[in-house]
Amino acid sequence: MNEPSRPRIHDRLQRVLAVACGLTIVAIIVTMWITEGLPSATRWPLVALLLLLVVWVFASVLRRQVAQLVERPLAESVAVAEAIASGESNRIVPRAETQEFDQLATSINRMTEQMLAATQSRMRVEKLATMGRIAAGISHEIGNPVAAIANYAHVLRMRTAQVPGTTEPIDALEREITRIDRIMRGLLDYARPRRLTPKPIVVDNIIEDVLRLLADQGLTRRFRISRELEAPDGVVYAERHDLEQVFVNLLLNAVDAMDREGDVVIRTRINEATAFGESIEKRRTDPAPQRWAHRPSKRALAWLARPESPRRFLQVVMADSGTGVSPEDEERIFEPFFSTKQPGKGTGLGLAIVASTIENLGGTIWVQRAREGGAAFVILLPLHGGGMRAVTSEHAAIPGSALSG
Repeated sequence: MNEPSRPRIHDRLQRVLAVACGLTIVAIIVTMWITEGLPSATRWPLVALLLLLVVWVFASVLRRQVAQLVERPLAESVAVAEAIASGESNRIVPRAETQEFDQLATSINRMTEQMLAATQSRMRVEKLATMGRIAAGISHEIGNPVAAIANYAHVLRMRTAQVPGTTEPIDALEREITRIDRIMRGLLDYARPRRLTPKPIVVDNIIEDVLRLLADQGLTRRFRISRELEAPDGVVYAERHDLEQVFVNLLLNAVDAMDREGDVVIRTRINEATAFGESIEKRRTDPAPQRWAHRPSKRALAWLARPESPRRFLQVVMADSGTGVSPEDEERIFEPFFSTKQPGKGTGLGLAIVASTIENLGGTIWVQRAREGGAAFVILLPLHGGGMRAVTSEHAAIPGSALSG
């Protein structure tokens, strides 16, 4: 149910003035009627005294209304603004009784959220950039010794082929070398800049191809996958391999989260920025009577608040019925080497690479609680200006080698 609109300040004051004027007229008429039989020397001073009393009461009521409708909410807004300027970014302006100050409170609260989101986004980008430089150096320094160890292991296998009991430890050694190599390759994919050759691509086609490939490999055999692809004109400017890697990582992450069986739902649609913001419910942390219009995520908030952000964009949601992501991990899950999986089941680089890829495409990604009970990864991507005719040649089968990493 929509909340009734609040009255404007001048409407409230006009009602107070109208009531006061009506009561004044009634008081004068009653006084004139009661004092009609009194002498003029007594009657007119009483009328004048009554008028002074009415003016005093009227001024007191008007002063109280001005203090309640203007001075108090203005002082609260100033106090919160000063607190925010001092670093208390969690302060919010309370709701006001009138429309003007209620809109001011909403605007200040939105501005605070946007500033906080932009600050955290900048800090995260700086941290990831530093992490990328470190990762590139580590990958280079470790890659060479690992390659040498792999060669020694191969030589050792050939020389001990006839020695009983050596096959199993050598297999374990090569398996761990392969795991280290996979981590190093993931670090390089995350850290090093690549020469990109992007093209207009229909995202719905990429999702269909990825689902077909994983089904052919039997990776999604035990899971129920629902498609709600409603963006046939959702064209983005990207590299095909990058988008394939994004959706493969997200699908495999959902499969791992559900373990044996479960549901995966993939939704796509083209959305408007204004409609997207209005469709979001109030924050769970807001007091019950408040209904702040807000963004669903700090990442989305910062992305939509940018001057260069598009008014129309592609929205992709990949939800599962798995274990979900705890609120305290919703931001950390995109950091390199952070993983909620059991040790040995993941490198913690998959979602970091996904987030880095989406941001390189000019979009944003976040995770929230899914209606299916698990995690829902939401992606927003700017649309490309090209049409369907420009991308018909891009719809091709995915080569197996493209997803080997």
